[in-house]
Amino acid sequence: MTKRTLAMLLALLALLLTGCGNAEPKTTEAEIGSQSTDDAAALPDTTEQKPVADAPMMVMVDNTLYQSTGEVSTVDGRCGNMDGEITSQTANGTDAPTENGQSNFGTGYGYQRIDDHIEVLIDNQWIVFEQDATVPRMVMVDGKLYQETGNLPSEPFCGTPDGSITSKTANRNDVPTENNQSNFSDNRDFVFIDEDTIYVSATPDWMEFKVITDSDV
Repeated sequence: MTKRTLAMLLALLALLLTGCGNAEPKTTEAEIGSQSTDDAAALPDTTEQKPVADAPMMVMVDNTLYQSTGEVSTVDGRCGNMDGEITSQTANGTDAPTENGQSNFGTGYGYQRIDDHIEVLIDNQWIVFEQDATVPRMVMVDGKLYQETGNLPSEPFCGTPDGSITSKTANRNDVPTENNQSNFSDNRDFVFIDEDTIYVSATPDWMEFKVITDSDV
């Protein structure tokens, strides 16, 4: 074999080795790309909706939806008779009840009506449920509109009331328009304290109400 022939064979061998060396990375790159795609497919779908957080405890009674305040009742001298019982439950805890006697947290709970709210006996505690009110408690007496201040009387009232609330607005969020009317109860006593203040009987205390103007409503 001549030197020239040997050189050509060596050059051809080098060329073949170079081609084989380039082919392997391409295969590896393809495999990596394929693996990356498979991994992405295995990841959880980030567009999937997350579970909705539990809604507050709710009850529907007399076609009115009540929501738990999370407070334990302070009512004393309660009678033992229930006004009703929770007999059905929504499909899940995030649904709002749509039927009377229905809750979103369970069945078999007794309840009592207390003025403008209800109280449900849960685990031997009376839990307060109120309407979703956007308007504060108000009463109209002698042509004046009074609004609850949230304050208790500085001293307990033990005298004779000056009058009684005898009617209630159709809706908790309505503003009273008639004398001796409130937007929360039709069975309360009141007493005049001064020109702008009255006390209205509540359960279990009297509450302070102050005269307001139309702009305050």
